[in-house]
Amino acid sequence: MAATRTVQQQSDRYILGHAEDELDRLVDQARFFGDLTEHVLRLAGVGPGMRVLDLGCGTGDVSFLTARLVGPEGEVVGVDAAAEATGAASRRAAGAGLTNVHFVTEDLRTFTPDRPFDAVVGRLVLVYLPDPAAALRRLAGT
Repeated sequence: MAATRTVQQQSDRYILGHAEDELDRLVDQARFFGDLTEHVLRLAGVGPGMRVLDLGCGTGDVSFLTARLVGPEGEVVGVDAAAEATGAASRRAAGAGLTNVHFVTEDLRTFTPDRPFDAVVGRLVLVYLPDPAAALRRLAGT
């Protein structure tokens, strides 16, 4: 029984970890996908004044793109299970002077927002959830 619990706990973690090298890799990856992500967000209707939830925000790159699209009258909340990632995202947002984005460290499987959102976004995150459909169903009403 203990071995099963250990395997389950290990499978719940992001397999690539959250060491500084991995966080840097995520930033580099974001540069590669940045223009396409912005294009998709615009096509999806993300725009000024919206309140947007970014699932699995990592180091914050999708949150930053979204923050630009929603403008100063909008708000972006990035959520990630890794404190290392949300800490890096918060430092990067402060360094960029972004005041309409903030980050919370929560498990995406159980995260419950305190207020509704106009849109829920996420890039390359669903594959890491054990039941992505359940997570999306739960958040669809936000």
